[in-house]
Amino acid sequence: MLPRLVAGVFPLMMSLLFVGISTTGAHAYLDAGTGSMILQVLLGGLAGLAIAGKLYWHKFLTAIGVRRAVAQSEEAEDASARADR
Repeated sequence: MLPRLVAGVFPLMMSLLFVGISTTGAHAYLDAGTGSMILQVLLGGLAGLAIAGKLYWHKFLTAIGVRRAVAQSEEAEDASARADR
């Protein structure tokens, strides 16, 4: 087990060492729009995770047995009952 772990870690450490040695400082300019773009990407990612979580939350609760699975006919009845209100 240990040789397999060492065989996986050694190339990674050597790669990081060579990348660390070979990089030089970058003199780049970040304008004001870059910060807002980074913020938009982060907030969009969080919104995407929230929507994905919402979509799969019911499936998760059904899988662990907290909720029962709703049949399609019951869903249609619930939708028609809501439409009648």
